[in-house]
Amino acid sequence: MKRLPIKSLVRVSFIAALSIAILVGLNSSAREYSLSTILAKSGVIFVGILVNSLYNVGVQVWISRRWNYLSGQFRLYRTIASFSGALLLNFLVFRMVVSANPHTFVIPDWYEQVRNKALWPLLFMLHGIVFNAFVLMLHNYITLVHAKNNAELENARLKFTNTEAINQLLRQQIHPHFLFNALNTLKSLIRRHPEKAEEYLIHLSDFLRASISTGHRNVISLKDEIKLSVDYLEMQKMRAGEALKFSIDIDQQALSNRWLPAFSLQPLLENAIKHNVLTSEDPLYLDVIQEGDYLKVVNNLQVKHQTEASTGSGLMNLSERYKMLTGEDILIEDNGRTFTVKIKILQHAGSDYRR
Repeated sequence: MKRLPIKSLVRVSFIAALSIAILVGLNSSAREYSLSTILAKSGVIFVGILVNSLYNVGVQVWISRRWNYLSGQFRLYRTIASFSGALLLNFLVFRMVVSANPHTFVIPDWYEQVRNKALWPLLFMLHGIVFNAFVLMLHNYITLVHAKNNAELENARLKFTNTEAINQLLRQQIHPHFLFNALNTLKSLIRRHPEKAEEYLIHLSDFLRASISTGHRNVISLKDEIKLSVDYLEMQKMRAGEALKFSIDIDQQALSNRWLPAFSLQPLLENAIKHNVLTSEDPLYLDVIQEGDYLKVVNNLQVKHQTEASTGSGLMNLSERYKMLTGEDILIEDNGRTFTVKIKILQHAGSDYRR
């Protein structure tokens, strides 16, 4: 959940209260009030606005525990609580001012021109409403600037991690080991099964083309990500034969109107193949299953005793991208028999996926 810039709000509240108090002091000085009256008037204004501002900060913190501070519900309830509290606070302050008899420097001089003194509390509270509106606008500006800076920072981090994921995938694709296996498999198929060799070449071509063309996007359609993954799995199956079995169970309607971070599914499949033993006697089973708003990748565990050194950067990169995009992490489960990774399916292709 996005957090309020509490420190910035408190700092700005203090600066605003001090600035207005200084302006009031200068105005009082121009009217040739005594120094004690100027200090008293400025002090009361400073304390009043500061208390009102801190009350607004407290209201925002309280309401933000239930609603995101950029949501419509937050703005509505914050406004109601803010002005309700400001009215009550100013009424109580007015009663204290009258009972303590400091109205000679707190109540404006022009109040004396209002014959009906019963209107004085309303005028006093009207001043409070104006100051409260000023505080709300100032706080809104701070939170909007904070949200904008956060969005720019998250976007920059997302672009970086997305570029890192793309570069990692492209490095794997042009890695001699990958190319050697692909070309060696293609050579073997050309000799024994020419028709399968053509099919393999089509999958390889589509896979490389999609990898390169998708490089500039943060998210791609679920359909395109599945197509990329199927091309990869079909190539691996032609190479491994009955040692690899896979299934994909996804709602067809979701393919056309759901989204995933670019290169989020295929690396999970590649990791499973890379770190597990594949034999005809003990095949590796890979299942891609849709569960509501999540995509689950499950494989049986047949961990290799000797494998390439792995930094785990693939899962870490995918985890970081999901945190920035959705505010949620990927879900990993290892029960000793199967290894499962669940990733959230995005509902739209916009910039705000936290829904």
